[in-house]
Amino acid sequence: MSRNSYANYRRYIHNFDNNSILDYLGSNTIIKNNYERQATTLMDLIENDIEKNFGSRIAQSAVSAMKNAYVSVINGLVSAAFENNRFFLERTALLKVIYEMQTENNPYEMALEYMEWHRLVDKKFIIYGIQQFTGRIWHYTGKDYVPRGISIFLSGVPLCGNHSKAYTKYSRTVDEIENATGIVINESCSRCGKDATRFTIALPKAGAILAMLGFYTGHETTDLGKFYADYSRVLHPYGFYSYPEKYLINLWSLDFIRLVLALHKIIF
Repeated sequence: MSRNSYANYRRYIHNFDNNSILDYLGSNTIIKNNYERQATTLMDLIENDIEKNFGSRIAQSAVSAMKNAYVSVINGLVSAAFENNRFFLERTALLKVIYEMQTENNPYEMALEYMEWHRLVDKKFIIYGIQQFTGRIWHYTGKDYVPRGISIFLSGVPLCGNHSKAYTKYSRTVDEIENATGIVINESCSRCGKDATRFTIALPKAGAILAMLGFYTGHETTDLGKFYADYSRVLHPYGFYSYPEKYLINLWSLDFIRLVLALHKIIF
């Protein structure tokens, strides 16, 4: 779908674009104009583009989140509607990051497919920010290097043979990374201090995913971070439940249109 097709939707959010949904929910500000038809048409467009552009097997989860948000809003479930928007944003951003990495058997995708993401996070294989992702990579390669292929594992955790045994599926050996990149790696195991023989991937938190999206695409992602933060605050700390159900679809539709337009210019 062309950019112009999406741009046609901008007129609907002209007077809404810079406002936070928290302001509307907190003050029960009513939007009387109904944009449900426009939002559902846009849902079809973005679903087609996701399926066309991302061969990833986890792409369907982004589409499901979008559809679940719509079902939630139809049923008057304020928190669930915007929580699904948040997941749609995070997952779509991750799809683009995975695509840009061009890594065979991408460990991010595998961790989701095998439902082991949480297990790695529980073991502290975590990326909290973009500096943590690029830090060691750029130490060895320089700041002009864009990590793709096997080099993304350098962003992970160095481990010795003993401490990496449980994570070989999500690891690459130092020799493999050196051979692929032409660099010489000298790292110690983060668990015991012995010479590292493998790097086990670390998984990004939501803020890091959005920052990595900006890194790989060259786009500013601050506005997407604001969307994510607002969606997170609908339930905590505010617990917004009292917005009039009759008008919730109007608010959600405008916000969804705004979110998709912000995503589209970066993702596709």
